[in-house]
Amino acid sequence: MFLTLQDRRRITLVGLFTLVVVPVVVFFTRGEPQAEVASVAAVGVEVGTEVTSTSAALAPVFLEGAAGIAPTGTAAIAYPSADNVGVSGLATFSSFNGAPNTVCNAPIAPYGATLVIKNLNNGRSIACSNVMMPTTPANISVVLHTRLFVELSDLVNAPIPVSINW
Repeated sequence: MFLTLQDRRRITLVGLFTLVVVPVVVFFTRGEPQAEVASVAAVGVEVGTEVTSTSAALAPVFLEGAAGIAPTGTAAIAYPSADNVGVSGLATFSSFNGAPNTVCNAPIAPYGATLVIKNLNNGRSIACSNVMMPTTPANISVVLHTRLFVELSDLVNAPIPVSINW
C-alpha cells in the first residue's frame, strides 16, 4: 500500500498526538476509578422503589388529541400520468461514425427507447432511437445524428434548446 506524503504526515501527527495525550490522561487520573454516575429523578418520583402491582405498571396511557382515521383496509395507489416523460435541455450533432441516420444519444433517457425531440425555437420535431455513446459533451442533454439535426435546425445554430420526450 503506497501512501501519499500528506497521508504519511497525518498518520505521524495522529501517532504523536496519541503518545502525548494517553500519558497525560493517565497522569491526571492516576489510575483511580471514575466517580459513580449521578442519578437524576423528576420531582415527585421516588428512585429505587419497586412496583408491586404488575397491572399498574402495564396500564395503557391515553394521550389527549384528535382521534386518528380508522383504517379501511385499502391503500392509495399512485398511477403514472398518461403524459410522456420528458425533460428540456440542449441538443447538438455528431456523425456517430457511420451509424444509421435514425440514432441519437440522451444519457438521461433509457437506452433503446424512441425519443421525440422538439426544437423549442421553431417547433419542429423528430423521432430517434436512443443509443449508447462513449461520451457526451458537457451541458448537452442529447446528441443527434447530423441528418436528424438538419431536420430540426441549421448546423450553425448548434447547440439548440429542445424538449426530449420518451
